[in-house]
Amino acid sequence: MRRLLGATLLALGGTGLGLGLGAGPAQAQRPKPPAAAKPLPEKLVTCGALSNLRILMAETGGDPAAIKARLADPKADQLGCTRIGRDRVEGNAERVVIGGTAYDCLKVKESSLCRWTLSGVPAEAP
Repeated sequence: MRRLLGATLLALGGTGLGLGLGAGPAQAQRPKPPAAAKPLPEKLVTCGALSNLRILMAETGGDPAAIKARLADPKADQLGCTRIGRDRVEGNAERVVIGGTAYDCLKVKESSLCRWTLSGVPAEAP
C-alpha cells in the first residue's frame, strides 16, 4: 500500500503539495468591467398611433435596418410613422405596457399630439 501511495505521489509531482503549487499562486477574482452602454440612436422611430407602431414592429421584426429602409422608401406604407431627432422630444406624455412591452407617447416640439415609440425604460414586472 505504501509503495502504491508513493508511486502516485511521484506521478503527481513528488509530494502531496505538487498539485496546489504546480498551478501557480492563487489570484483574487477581479470583477468584470461593466459592459459598455449601447449608444443611443440619433433618431427615434415614432408613430401617431400606438397600433401602427405595433404593426411596424411586427412586420419588420423590430430590426432597425428594416425599419429605416421601410421609412425611407416612398412607395412603402409608413403607417404614419417617422424618425424624429432626440432634440425635438420635450418629454413623456403617457406610458403603457402591453404584453410585457413598454411604450411611451412623447411630447414633440411644434406638435400638439404625442407620438408613440418603444420605451427606453424596461417594463416593470407585474
